[in-house]
Amino acid sequence: MIMPEKLSLSDFVSRRLHPVKVTIRLMTHELEKNSEAGATKINSDLLGSAINTIELFVEDYEKLLEKSSSQRTTPAVERQFVGEEAKPSAQ
Repeated sequence: MIMPEKLSLSDFVSRRLHPVKVTIRLMTHELEKNSEAGATKINSDLLGSAINTIELFVEDYEKLLEKSSSQRTTPAVERQFVGEEAKPSAQ
């Protein structure tokens, strides 16, 4: 998703970061509760969902950076005022 025009960068990142924070907390919980002898058991659907959540954040953030970067590198177009081409030359 590209950042809407009315949303600030910090609000956009904060909004997209919330699911990642929830995922981190979930993974921390699973690590604490389901670990035995150095191994952790986790449901494959749960792990897949966590991976998808993180991937979505990364993709959105990369698109945002690309959009931001392309706006900065776009060359400025020279502007001509109306009637400038018909202006008599100074002699």
